Amino acid sequence: MADLVRKRNDELARILHQLGWSPERLAREVNAVLPPGMAISSTAPYKWRDRGMVPRSPHDQTVCEVLARSVGIAVTYEQLWGQMGSNRGAKMLSPRLLTDPWTADTAQTALREAGADGAPVRLTDLFRGDELEQAARHWASPPPHVTGGEGALRIAPEQLADLRLSYESKQRLERAYGGGLILDLAKAELAMVGKLLELGSYDEPLGRELYGAASRLARLVGWANYDMGNDAAAQRAFVAALRAAHVSGDSRLGVGVVGCLAVQATYNSGGRGLDPVAMLSTALRAADDVLTPCERALQLGRIARAHGRKGEQISAEAVAERAFRVLEGLDGHDQERADLEGMVGEGFLLLGDHEQARGLLQAAIETLTAERARVKALLMVRLADSYRRTEERTEAEQTADRARRLAAGMQSARVARALREFDTAMRAET
Repeated sequence: MADLVRKRNDELARILHQLGWSPERLAREVNAVLPPGMAISSTAPYKWRDRGMVPRSPHDQTVCEVLARSVGIAVTYEQLWGQMGSNRGAKMLSPRLLTDPWTADTAQTALREAGADGAPVRLTDLFRGDELEQAARHWASPPPHVTGGEGALRIAPEQLADLRLSYESKQRLERAYGGGLILDLAKAELAMVGKLLELGSYDEPLGRELYGAASRLARLVGWANYDMGNDAAAQRAFVAALRAAHVSGDSRLGVGVVGCLAVQATYNSGGRGLDPVAMLSTALRAADDVLTPCERALQLGRIARAHGRKGEQISAEAVAERAFRVLEGLDGHDQERADLEGMVGEGFLLLGDHEQARGLLQAAIETLTAERARVKALLMVRLADSYRRTEERTEAEQTADRARRLAAGMQSARVARALREFDTAMRAET
């Protein structure tokens, strides 16, 4: 163990108090799921809680999983151990992930790193905003030549169809139950696609489609990491997805990845100085003519929300109006419109315009189905927080209780964190 900073782990202490567990009880629960020969001592959790020590892998992740199952909501590595000052076991990825030549070979390297089953990436490994903006400009440049494709494994269109179906099923599960449920599966599948790129036999058109499949999977790995609070790992997966999208030649994929980076920069520490409005607006202009109406509305909604984060109400309203116009007259896209209402509602909430925010958030919550339960629960917490800010405590508590019921068992650190922050704010006001 690393005893680099002797300070109390308040988050671990809070969860143990919530469960009514002693450190010895935590040791017993952890040992119950560990393989033979890897048991911890009954005193180890005292050192984690009281001295800020961080357990070695795999014990660090095992503690998170044991606590998550008992609490009924996600407990992430960064939440439990990220502030303890230990960098041991962090996965060091190439510092040239952004600056290496944008070729098919370097895309494969980035994909392998994104799919690697290693320890969590440190938050200090986040890229700077100027580095990400440089990478975001590359996806719109002409795609490189597809190298490889001379291996022994024959790749056929049928395999690509199977990969697409598998990606779509995992995406549906993530939307319903949170990124933690599918993260390991998506990483394993991304590693498999990396092997197909390395060992497969394919011509250039089929190879570009295979890179497109890899880009979608890497983006899903990034989004699941983001949903679980693993910002640096998410960012690296998004960059791998961007590189693979560039090789595929599909600019729609590239815009989607830039949109994910913009979401991360809007709400989290990812990006360190990145301007999500500028980056995503540039990407949207470069590919606007190839996007479907729903894809265009999604990215405009993200831009409107980012304007809200920056306090730019006039710009937020103008972009939101443009986004809703894109969806006018389209039948069968109620869920996409509800997604847009939720994003714009969050933007107005960031601006402090509770009246407009509540109307949009309530409309989105009413329309979103169980297949999008994760975002629905998150929007419920946003709505509850709006009621809290205007001192309507009864409505706030009732709405938050609805979110808790919907989020029970959900593997989403974003939802769990939003509920914790709401509860903390409510207690501070009593």
